[in-house]
Amino acid sequence: MKQKSWHLNRRTILKSLGVTMALPWLECMSWGSDLEPPRNRFFAGFFAYGVPMPLDDASDRLRNGWFPVGTGKNYVAPAMHESIMPLRDKITFLSGLSHPSMRSTSAHKGADYFLTGADILKTYDKQTISIDQHVARSIGQDTRFESMVLSSFGGVNRPYRSSTLSFDRAGRPIPALNNPAEIFRRMFGVTTDTERNALASRGSVIDEILGEARDLNLRLGANDQRKMDEYLNSVRELEKMTARAVEWQSTPKSKVDAQHLDLSLNVTSPREYLTVMYDLMALAFQTDTTRVASFQTACEEGGLTDRFPSALGLANSSHKLSHEKKDYDDVAKYLSFLNEMHANFIHKLDSIQEGDSTLLDNTLCFYGCATSKTHQATNYPIILSGGKNMGFAHGSHLNYSDEIPLSNLFVTISNQVGGPTESFADSTADISEVLG
Repeated sequence: MKQKSWHLNRRTILKSLGVTMALPWLECMSWGSDLEPPRNRFFAGFFAYGVPMPLDDASDRLRNGWFPVGTGKNYVAPAMHESIMPLRDKITFLSGLSHPSMRSTSAHKGADYFLTGADILKTYDKQTISIDQHVARSIGQDTRFESMVLSSFGGVNRPYRSSTLSFDRAGRPIPALNNPAEIFRRMFGVTTDTERNALASRGSVIDEILGEARDLNLRLGANDQRKMDEYLNSVRELEKMTARAVEWQSTPKSKVDAQHLDLSLNVTSPREYLTVMYDLMALAFQTDTTRVASFQTACEEGGLTDRFPSALGLANSSHKLSHEKKDYDDVAKYLSFLNEMHANFIHKLDSIQEGDSTLLDNTLCFYGCATSKTHQATNYPIILSGGKNMGFAHGSHLNYSDEIPLSNLFVTISNQVGGPTESFADSTADISEVLG
């Protein structure tokens, strides 16, 4: 089919002209044999400290419980999920899944293994790649950022109290960003001369390191060569990141109006802060700045993030609330707040049109925690949403036996969102019930 003069390629617009925040998916961006398939996105979110689990016959089961009552499509959702239930047909609740090797762990390690499924019960040396980074290797190559790694605490914190969900292919933690102004600047701001010079200098240093290391490696014993190879792999990863950043310097960033965003916010205003962080991720997906994002809403024992319940006028920290064994009213209020923040993000993605679909239809969102009742590292509370155009079907509560590894779901996620994957971490199969 001959291209008409008014037919435009969406990627041409993104790279040549930039976009505005509200740029629609124009019909002239898709035509004939050049019809571009929807761009897959993946989001992984985490909240800390587990959920209240009153007994099924308790009077407050539907008022304060997290897990739905009943399974299949006829489940009843507890009150704390009211904010997301208008999208019932686009979400799935999952229960019973966990990472087998970590079931006996101290539950505060949850963020460290939530997305990796690694056996780090006794040693952190066995940490492995997280599912978001695994997927990013397939779908993150054509965007400015292969992935965005965010958290409310920022950085990496320390082993077993991680403030990042994301780990690279060598199992190293990827520092998370937590400053809204800096996140916006990196995505949409002007690249400074200082940044350009820093990348050029970094490239020169890397070249020198690699050259000297190769010469040294020839004179080392077997054990030292193995250690040197691990080191060189790290340097090569940095080399690839640097080359990628240099390449994208010549591509104009998307033009986004930040007037509706208060980029000065921080964790002392939890409701407003979490809102702007979720808004930034929605913008990143909408402008194709990235196709993969992770967000840890709060770090376990993470300073001011432990005081998020103050957003609701609750006196106790989120950690102390999680230890409540009888009166779940306050912890339920706090989790309702976190659920609302996440639900607003899902609603926003569903409100953004992309062709005949919505951004949510092209984004699979995985959200949950690595602990259930009183920090027990089993039966993770999980919500899966979106991804219709990747084959995901929703509307149910799926309950699995304790023997099913969460990594089975990661195999399905990788196969549908990224590329073919036979196994991930300790997986034993895939999970087909989440597909249409």
